[in-house]
Amino acid sequence: MDSSGVLRKTSVIVVTVASEELYIVVSLSTRTDTQVIYVDPTTGSLCYNGKPGFDLFKSEEQAMQFVTDGSQWQCKKVTGRAILGYAALGTFSLLLIATKLTPSIAELPGGGCVYTVTESQWVKIALKNSQPQGKGEAKNIQELTELDIDGKHYFCETRDITRPFPSHMPLQKPDDEFVWNIWFSMPFKSIGLAGHCVTLLQGFAEYRSFGSSGQLEGIVSLIARRSRLHPGTRYLARGINSCFSTGNEVECEQIVWVPKGAAQAVPFNTYVWRRGTIPIWWGAELKITAAEAEIYVSDRDPYKGSPQYYERLTKRYDTRNKDGVVGGMQKKNSFVPIVCINLLRNGEGKSESILVQHFEESLNYIRSTGAFPSTKIFLTNYDWHTIIKFKGEPETIEGLWELLKGPTTSIGISEGDYLPSKQSTKECRGEIIYNDDIKGAYCLRSHQNGVIRFNCADSLDRTNAASFFGSVQVFVEQCSRLGISLDSDWKFGSQSVKSYTDYIAPLPPGWEKRSDGVTGKTYYIDHNTRRTTWTHPCPEKPWKRFDMKFENFKRSTILSPVSQLADLFLLAGDIHATLYTGSKAMHSQILGIFNEDAAKSKQYSAAQNLKITLQRRIKNTWVDSSRQKQLEMFLGMRLFKYLPSISFQPLKVPSRPPGFFLKPVPNIFPSFDGGANLLSFKMKDLFWVCPQGADVVEMFIYLSEPCHVCQLLLSVSHGANDSTYPSAVDVRTGRSLDGLKLVLEVCLEIVGAYLVVHI
Repeated sequence: MDSSGVLRKTSVIVVTVASEELYIVVSLSTRTDTQVIYVDPTTGSLCYNGKPGFDLFKSEEQAMQFVTDGSQWQCKKVTGRAILGYAALGTFSLLLIATKLTPSIAELPGGGCVYTVTESQWVKIALKNSQPQGKGEAKNIQELTELDIDGKHYFCETRDITRPFPSHMPLQKPDDEFVWNIWFSMPFKSIGLAGHCVTLLQGFAEYRSFGSSGQLEGIVSLIARRSRLHPGTRYLARGINSCFSTGNEVECEQIVWVPKGAAQAVPFNTYVWRRGTIPIWWGAELKITAAEAEIYVSDRDPYKGSPQYYERLTKRYDTRNKDGVVGGMQKKNSFVPIVCINLLRNGEGKSESILVQHFEESLNYIRSTGAFPSTKIFLTNYDWHTIIKFKGEPETIEGLWELLKGPTTSIGISEGDYLPSKQSTKECRGEIIYNDDIKGAYCLRSHQNGVIRFNCADSLDRTNAASFFGSVQVFVEQCSRLGISLDSDWKFGSQSVKSYTDYIAPLPPGWEKRSDGVTGKTYYIDHNTRRTTWTHPCPEKPWKRFDMKFENFKRSTILSPVSQLADLFLLAGDIHATLYTGSKAMHSQILGIFNEDAAKSKQYSAAQNLKITLQRRIKNTWVDSSRQKQLEMFLGMRLFKYLPSISFQPLKVPSRPPGFFLKPVPNIFPSFDGGANLLSFKMKDLFWVCPQGADVVEMFIYLSEPCHVCQLLLSVSHGANDSTYPSAVDVRTGRSLDGLKLVLEVCLEIVGAYLVVHI
C-alpha cells in the first residue's frame, strides 16, 4: 500500500547501469517500501542484505536514484508487474518477469485478485564466468526461453489458491503439487525474499458475472490447477509415475458467490472435482503409419503407486470432522467417497478396452488390500463416444446425469460466508478459517466430502465435456442455495411446481424451525445471521433438475448463466489441451448445446476436429520431445542431462569440518571459526580468509560427501595494492594428507577483484 492506504500495483524494474552491473528494483503491492536486489556479475547469485539506504528504500524513486546515481537516462531498463523466476545457468542467468497481467478473477469473496500472465519476458544476463559451455547446452537454454508461459499461468499475491477455496493456509505455505516455479523461485528464498517471486500456477482461472433483467445477481469462477508431479506432453506423460501422480492431472473448482458491500457478509459455495489419466502404469506408442497410438500396460507391477494416489486424494478431500450443526444434529460422514467416471471406449476390439479392464482390476486390487478402510472408491464406465454415436447428445447427457445424481448429492458442496470482521465469528456454527492474509474470516457451514474424478485416455476432450454437464447441475443448485433462481416461466416443462408441494426441504446449517406462540404460524431462525423469517429458506427440492430430461432442463432454466459457464469450460478445455497436446480441444461443440445456434456449430466442428487431429499428430511426433525438455528444465528436473557443465549450487559445495588452515595466520576477525565453512558463500557475513601479512597460506578442505569441484574463486578486496594478490596457486588432491598429488600449478594474473581457478 502507499502512504494513503491505497493498494499499489507491484512494480519490477530491471536496471542495467553503465558498468554493465544489473539490479532488480522491486516494489510489492503488499509492502510500502522498495527492495534492490543485486546480481553478482561472476556467479549470478542474488545479493540482498536489507540495509536501509543500500538495498532497502522508502520508495521506488529513492531506490532508482541510488542505483543509477541520478543518471537514469544512461541505464537500460525493463519494467514488469511480477517476478516469475530466476536461475544462473553457467555463462548466463535468466530472469523471468511478467510484463502484462490480466485480472482474470478481479476479487474473490473476502478479497484477493487472481492475475493471469498475458505477456512475459526472459531477461538474459551475461555473467563473467569463463567456463565454456557446449552448443548443446546453449541450445537447451534457448529452448527454455521459448516455453509457452503467456495465458496459461496465473497467481494471487495475497491468497493461497493452491488449495480449494477458502484455504486455511497462509500464502507462504502453498501446496507444492500445484506450484510450477518452485525451482525458479529458490534464489529469492535463499536471500530471504521468498514473497518477491510469486507462486505460479499452471492452468486456467477466470470468472463471469450473471443475472436476469439486466441486474447482477451472482458471480461464477472456474479455477483449474494443473499438477506438476507428472509433467509432460501427451505421449510422454501418461498414467501414473513414481511420484504417485498421473499425467495431465487437474484439480477444478467452481465457486459461486453473491457480491455484497464492503461491510456485508458475502455468501458463497464451492464445488471441486478432478480430472487426469488412468492411475496405473501405462503408455501409448505413436506410430506414424498407424491411425491410433498403440496402448500398452506395464507387464511388471502395473498398479504400483496406485494406492498412494488414492491415499493423497483421501487426505485432500476428507472433511468428515469439519461440518457444523445441521438441524440440531451433528452431521457425520462414515467414509470418504472417491468416484471415478471413466469415459473410455469399452467395446470389443477397441484399443482403449485394455485400459478399462486394468482400471477395474487395479481398484479390485486396492480394495483387497484393505489399506484404506475409511475410503470407498467407486468406478463407473460410461463409453462417451459410443453412446453419442448410437443415442445422440441429449440422451448421452441424460444418461450421465442419471449416473452422477447419487455421487454428486452424496459428496455435496461446501457452503459458507465471508465475514468482514473476526468478531462476528461468534455466531458461526461450523469451521472458522482465518489467518494473517485475511482481514475478516470465513465461516464454512458445510463441506464437500470426497471427490468425483473424470477421465478419458488423455484427460482432454471427453473429460472436459462430461465434467461440464456434471457441473451444470451443481451450478444450478449452487445458485438456488444462494437465493438465485434460474427457473424460467416454463414451470419445469411437463412437471408442475405443485408436484413438489408435499416435499419438506431440510433446513440449511444453522437454521431452526419454530412456531409462533400466539398464531401458531411457523417461522424460521437463521442463527448464522440472527434473523427470523416466515419463509422457508429452501422451499424447493434440492438437485431437482437431475431427474429432468434434457429438453425439460432447457425449457425450465434461464440459459444465459449456463452459457456463461459453458464459455469458461470452452476456454479451460482449450488451455489444458494446448498444454498437453499443443492444440485446442476437440469435440467442443457439445458444450454449446444449450445455445440456439448449436446445430450450426456442430456442422462447423466436424472440419475443425479433423484439422485439430492433424495438428496433434504433427506436434506429438515432431515437437513433443522439445516441449518435454522445456517443462523439465523449468521445473529444475534432469538438469544433469540438459546442462551437464553447470553446478547449480555455486560456492555451496557440501563441506564439513574440519576445513582449516594448516599453518595458522592472523585474521581480521578473532571469532573466525577456523574455516569450517570455507566453501559456503554467505552474502550476509562475508569475511576475508587472509590479511596481507601472510607470505604463504596452506589450506586444507575436507569434503565428506562426493561432489565435483570444478572451480575455486579467490576474491581480493577492492582497491587493494598489487602486493595483496597471490602470485601463484597450487592445488593438490588426495584421500589423505600424506597422499596428496599436485593437480594444478599456475601463476596468477588477477583482473579486477576476482580470480576463477579451473581445476
